[in-house]
Amino acid sequence: MAKDRTDTGESRGTDRGGDSDWLFARADPRTLPTDRLPSREEFERYAAPLMARDTEPARPPGDPEGRGRAGDTGPIAQIRPSAPASYARSGRTPNAADDEAAGARTLLALPPRFAALGLFDAVRDVVALVCLVSSLTTVFTLGSFRLLETGGRAAVGLALAVLILVHLLRWIPKLPRLRLIRVIRVAGLAPALLVALGALVADLVLSLPVLFAPLPDGPPVGIGAGVSLLLVGVIVGIEPRAHEGYLPAETARSRARTVILGIGIAAAACFVLNLVMLAGRVITTGWAFSLRELADSLVSALLLSIVIGSALRRERSWFVFSAAAVSGLVIGAIADNTLRLSFAGPQSVATGFVYLPFLFAAYAVMISRSFVRTMPLSFRRVDWIVYAVRAFEFSIIMHIATAGWNVLAAIAAAGGIGPGGPVLHLMDAVIASCFVALSLFARRALLERPADQARASAVVAAVVLVVVGFLDVIVNSLASGAGAGLATGGVALAIGIAAALMLTVPAPVRDEFGAPDLARMFEDFRLRDSGRTTLLARVPDIAAERARKKTFPASPASPGSHPTSR
Repeated sequence: MAKDRTDTGESRGTDRGGDSDWLFARADPRTLPTDRLPSREEFERYAAPLMARDTEPARPPGDPEGRGRAGDTGPIAQIRPSAPASYARSGRTPNAADDEAAGARTLLALPPRFAALGLFDAVRDVVALVCLVSSLTTVFTLGSFRLLETGGRAAVGLALAVLILVHLLRWIPKLPRLRLIRVIRVAGLAPALLVALGALVADLVLSLPVLFAPLPDGPPVGIGAGVSLLLVGVIVGIEPRAHEGYLPAETARSRARTVILGIGIAAAACFVLNLVMLAGRVITTGWAFSLRELADSLVSALLLSIVIGSALRRERSWFVFSAAAVSGLVIGAIADNTLRLSFAGPQSVATGFVYLPFLFAAYAVMISRSFVRTMPLSFRRVDWIVYAVRAFEFSIIMHIATAGWNVLAAIAAAGGIGPGGPVLHLMDAVIASCFVALSLFARRALLERPADQARASAVVAAVVLVVVGFLDVIVNSLASGAGAGLATGGVALAIGIAAALMLTVPAPVRDEFGAPDLARMFEDFRLRDSGRTTLLARVPDIAAERARKKTFPASPASPGSHPTSR
């Protein structure tokens, strides 16, 4: 062993740093010696043909060894690598090889005809399909209006066939006729829209004669969750997609705003009519019934005001949060028959405020292409904190209304109206007040406390909302025989889960180098609307430096170049 070390040291010579380069050459066990390290001359004779195959030597004519040019730094400087490795930053290992990433991109690439559709248009088509199918599996109407029931099923079947047909017409022919596709889409889904509007009109017309009657047998028509889901599917699906026609941004914005405004006016008119009905029912049906329905109507009108108001004001964070909140209600309405959710229960103009069709119709317009592409939507990591704050603000507003609803419901329960007794509703009012206090604590922590304490406090508050909200849902379900409603723990459960996920799962605490930087992100969040200089403004502009061409290996500096750039 000692002899081997001696032989190795002697064969290496005095140039230890240069002789060690042979380790990085392509080893060939047939010719390389295995009992000792090769000398410098042996390595150069062995490596020359290999390097000539994989590189391009920059040698002038008549100079076979590449030593005739002035300013060259040796044979290594004359060799230009054919495929240099590139990493995101030094000291890091890439997640995948370049060829693997290219292969993944090739596998995920869509055919040209599919790529023309667009991701968000494809998502809208999926939403339309799911909502149309779900409208057939949930309660459509309550009354024995067979013509409306049969017409609704036929219209939904036609709409589903049309949604499939427009894609076949777009992708199968070599030269698709986009104008024809647009006409088929609108004409095929129009009957389903007419059926949904017809159900609302029929309920209104047939409820007017019995507006002040006790209604011992229930409403004449009744609007189930199926009508609301049908409106979502039709409004989302009937709009021509991006490849089927272009609408100028200003025109699209004006039309979408007009439709949203029309939905808001119709909902307000329905609310006023509901107040008239409740005033008359005090005499014919009893004060307890009117009080309970008034509590339901006020909470429903508040939710409608938040959603429609965010669309009309076009405030970005409230718009995104409102759309996400109603998406959760749409998912709950799809599962209405299984979970018996009270917010998606059948309603009628003759018995209360019909708000769900207006809420879902406004949501369908808000996620439409005409509306979304005219919104100044952008997303940064700090927006996770913004949406968490909006979630706690929404919790504060809705739970204040929930506490009032439970007080009115307790009084109505004392009069013999509604499931559950006065004690249960008073306990719910106390719990809702605790939810308000928790949400205020979490919101204030995110806005004012140090970064570490702010996130920890908000997550703890969200977890408490989840646990107590879940227990409240269980208690109310056992006591009243219905699932979670807007005023019986459902809001706390949903808000707690959403806020906890937004503050933990996306891990919005990483800076550009991957290191935790929670303090900087919270500082940027708190300066976003103050008009002061944010962290993004402090980052120097390096666009010119990155665009300037730099040479490597070292070469004589060009005029105006900085000496450190070589």
